[in-house]
Amino acid sequence: MTLFRKRYAAGAALLLAALAVPAASSATAGTPVRIPALRAADVIDPPLPVEAFPGQVKEACGIWQELDWPAANRPTDYPVVNTRFVIRGSNVYRNRSGDLPVDGGYREYDVNPREPGQHRDAERLVRDPDTRTVWYTGDHYDNFQEIASGCP
Repeated sequence: MTLFRKRYAAGAALLLAALAVPAASSATAGTPVRIPALRAADVIDPPLPVEAFPGQVKEACGIWQELDWPAANRPTDYPVVNTRFVIRGSNVYRNRSGDLPVDGGYREYDVNPREPGQHRDAERLVRDPDTRTVWYTGDHYDNFQEIASGCP
């Protein structure tokens, strides 16, 4: 299930409304254009292949696949092969917000490697090891987009 929540939906609706205004106003010059009220959508489908996401998402999928999607009791930094960087992940993601299917058991994984000691950013992969379903969040769990293929 793909989930983009409030901020994305409102921004997308605003963009679509803004794009519609010039066409409507040119067709009816001088007539006020009514923009529909924005409302948040909880789910936007369909799930997308990893190639539709930012390039670092596909790279992260490859790193975590090489590490065999580890599972640890606490957040762990793993060395990225042939680099000076580490990538953190493997701990439990509790799904407290209920954004992901409630019957899943999830692990979280960083998308972007970093130098040891540096702070993590907001991008994560969240994976259900039983179903091997992976979600991407670029804004620290405010929105999720299911990765349909290419990130086993």
